[in-house]
Order: sequence, then C-alpha cells, then structure tokens
Amino acid sequence: MKKSFAAILVSVLFLLGLGLVMLYSASYPYAQKASLCHGDLYWFVKRQAAWCVIGLIGLLIATKLDYNLWVKAAWVFWIAAFIMLVLVLVPGFGMKINGARRWLKPGFQPSEFGKIAVIFTLAWCLDRYRGSIQNVRFWDCIRFKQKLSDLARGFVLPMSVTGLIVLPIMFETDVGTSVLIGVVGLCMMLLGGVRWWLVLPSYGVAGWVVYEYLHRDPVRWARITNIGLDIQQVQAKAAFALGGLKGVGLGLSRIKEHYLPLAFSDFIAPIIGEELGLGWMLAMLVAFMVLIAFGVYVSSRAREHAGYLVGMGVVTLIGLQAFINLAVVTSCIPNKGMPLPFISYGGTDLCVLLVCVGVLLSIARHADTSAPALAPARRATNPFKARTLHG
Repeated sequence: MKKSFAAILVSVLFLLGLGLVMLYSASYPYAQKASLCHGDLYWFVKRQAAWCVIGLIGLLIATKLDYNLWVKAAWVFWIAAFIMLVLVLVPGFGMKINGARRWLKPGFQPSEFGKIAVIFTLAWCLDRYRGSIQNVRFWDCIRFKQKLSDLARGFVLPMSVTGLIVLPIMFETDVGTSVLIGVVGLCMMLLGGVRWWLVLPSYGVAGWVVYEYLHRDPVRWARITNIGLDIQQVQAKAAFALGGLKGVGLGLSRIKEHYLPLAFSDFIAPIIGEELGLGWMLAMLVAFMVLIAFGVYVSSRAREHAGYLVGMGVVTLIGLQAFINLAVVTSCIPNKGMPLPFISYGGTDLCVLLVCVGVLLSIARHADTSAPALAPARRATNPFKARTLHG
C-alpha cells in the first residue's frame, strides 16, 4: 500500500508543478494588460501558489486524520454547502461575474464545496442504511408492499442529498458542475447498491428537464449545436496543431497572446500542447491515469464500506472533471467551462481537490492489506442485482 500512496502523491505533485509553470506562461500576457494586476506578470501564479500552499496543508491534515471523521461530519458539510449555495443567489451575498452568479464575496465558489459535501453525505447514507437499500425490491414496490421507511432511506434520501445540492447550482446557471455532481452521485448510488431501476429512470427525468432548459436558452443551445465551431475550441485545435510533437518552446505560444482569451483557465491544456508538445501532454494524461488507477485500487482495499464509497466518489470526481475538460478542448463535446484538475487557475477548486486527495491518502494509510480487494465484508452490493453482504 506504500507504493500506492507514493504513486498517488507523486502524480498529484507532478500535476501541481506542471500547472504552476504553465499557469505563469499562459497568464502573463493577460496579467500585463489587466488593470487588476497592476502590470505584475506573476499576479495569477502568485495567487495560485498561495492557494496551492493552503491546499497542501489541507491535504496533509486530511491524510493524517482518519477518513471516518469526514464521514461522521458529513451532514455538517452538506448543510453548510446548501446554505452557501442559497446565499449565492441572494443579492448582497453573491458575486456576479461574466453574467453568472456563482461566487460568494470575496470570491469563494460554494459549488466546489458542494462536491465533497455530496460525496461524504452519500457515503454516510449508503453505509448507514445498507439494510434498507437491500430491502427495496422490485416486486414489493409493484405490489405496494414495500415499507415506506426502506424506500425513503434506500432511495429517496440518497437522491435528495444529491438533488438539493444540484438544484441551486442549476439556478446559478452552472450546468456543467450540476451534471458533474449528478453523475458522481449516480456512480456512488449504483456502487452503494441503490436499485438501478429506481435511479436510472429518475436521472432520465432529470436529464429531460436539463435538455428542455438548455433548449430554451439560445446561447447555451448554440454551444451544443455548434460543437467544434466555438472560437475557443477552434483556437485550441490550432494550438495543438502548432505544437506538434516537440512544441514551440515554453513561453513561446502565439495562440495565448491574441487568439485564446483567458487561456490560463479552462483552456490551459492547448497551451501545454502548443508550447511543450505531445510528449508532455501524454505525461499529463499518464499522471491522471496513475492517480485514477491507484485511487480505485486503494478504495477497493478500504476497511469499511463507507471508505470504499468515499474513495470511489473522489476518483470519479477527479477523473470525470479531467475527462470533461480535455473532451471540451479537443472538440469532442460542446464547450463548457470546467477547470482541468490541479492545473487550471482557480483557488477553490484546487483546495477542494487537494483535500479530496488527502482523504484518498488517508484511506490508503488505513487500508486493510491482509484481505483481498473488494472483500465481501466491505464490498458494495452489485448495482444490478440484489445480494446480501456476509462477513
């Protein structure tokens, strides 16, 4: 397990180092012109470095603490996240930037905090009410013989935990983060044993509501129908093409200078490809793959069912966020602002993800190395077939 611990930590540190270097390279043209930077070329990288230090302190604390403490305090996180998300929508508390109200003054983004709140609280619910989850049976529901208490604990509560966090984020007009949290919640519920024939239709209805919402918004619908034709995606493809195998050299990007606005944020990957070339892009992808693979392995060795669910929730969050970002910049999916984990500019997202990695490392520290992976005593039930846990 020490090797898994080291692999996760080294991968994250590599991504952080790459992120700070490329953040300076991608941000200094904008910092030179922006009035808030006062001509300081290092303005963005200094702020990101400060957030990085705070996040690493959080990572160390989370690594030292028993991860069960986070699960026990899950409802504190959830209630705090819900209150902050509601306050964002209240004039005087929330900040409106680029037409979206997603930040609390002086610049904290509660939706990022909502990610870990959902992970911890779902793990608490799915672990505490495993018996109720297993008792929810298809034919009992059809015949109206299902106990309402089992249905409430085994289905309604987990769905509410996710839905009540996603709803205010939707009102912030942050569809991408809403979908991200929703999919993480879906994966955790299926892994935790919630019946697929209840979860999937519910998510189908939610998907239809999102579709109708997007269809009625001309700006967002245009992004979906014009996939690959968005100006940022066009310039991102040009940056990758210019970079080729070896890149044009660190700091020598032409795209960031005049063609790709705010390249240090969600579209930092094309600048990596242009300046450093395909080799460094592949190294970045390998780092993410190592982090995800060892994260799944560590989660499968968790002592308790809750630890397994927390670990898998964290791995799903990081992996899915990275996938969405890279799919956007390569024009595989419509343009949606989603930061690249550990690399894009953004303090709240960086701190939250580093704390999540700390929780994952805590699971590794307390893992049961004597038992086989996914031992029945702590394994999640099969999401497609009800089974009784033994051990």
